Amino acid sequence: MGATLLLCVTGSIAAYKAADLASRLKQAGHQVTAVMTEAAQQLVSANTFLNLTGSRVYTDLWDPQGQTEHIALTDRADLVVVAPATANCLAKIAHGLADDMVSTTLLAVRSPVLVCPAMNTRMWNHPVVQKNLAAVRALPGYHVLEPGAGNLACGHVGPGRLAEPADIARAVEVLLASRPGAAGEPAPEPLDTFLELVTYDAAPSPEAQERERAYRAELLRQGALASSGSLGALRRAHVHRARSYDEALERARRSPLAGSGCRIEVWAWRLDAGLPAGDA
Repeated sequence: MGATLLLCVTGSIAAYKAADLASRLKQAGHQVTAVMTEAAQQLVSANTFLNLTGSRVYTDLWDPQGQTEHIALTDRADLVVVAPATANCLAKIAHGLADDMVSTTLLAVRSPVLVCPAMNTRMWNHPVVQKNLAAVRALPGYHVLEPGAGNLACGHVGPGRLAEPADIARAVEVLLASRPGAAGEPAPEPLDTFLELVTYDAAPSPEAQERERAYRAELLRQGALASSGSLGALRRAHVHRARSYDEALERARRSPLAGSGCRIEVWAWRLDAGLPAGDA
């Protein structure tokens, strides 16, 4: 049976990919309802999502017919996907701001949330954005699918591209399958959590970084990785879900960058502690 999904679309040029994602999720048998910011509607029309999903699109918090819909929508949702999530959207989630249909809906949500950032490379690497991203990752039930690297709409090259719709759709299926009782079976026993800290002697090449990003994205899809983040130019942190310390360590050592001028440390960690503070 398909799930009830909310697709929150914010004002990135990558909003056109959200239409592809909506189509994929609908074809997979899910009921998809789009919620859009005003900025997103400047890039893709609400009618596009109406026709792709067959469901009403929510855009205006002050619509007389929809003033309490942000509550009803979250009551029904099995999973919320924010794609693309702009820097502005990340800041609102991190600080609990609610001034439009998307941010108000997200503040009322009780189901898991998959956040898929997209923005310019400089914005992605900005310390404030990374701090907000760490705060989002630390929220219970929130999962972040990191952007890819490559050519951006602004002409720059680097991280910031929205994950491909096919990858987001796969992450959605993994999160849905991990819900307690999703397959009619008892919820699995909780796994322990471990913090992996990686310190590089020098910045890896863009190609190596992309291989590493793909490896971590796959762990996230499998539910083996709770979160990842930058702690500075040469440090990364990853929070693993694993049955044992040895399993988390082995997973860290399978990284494409392991052994290539980096030091790996693994400790037991509390999931609700989020990621440690980055370098000053």
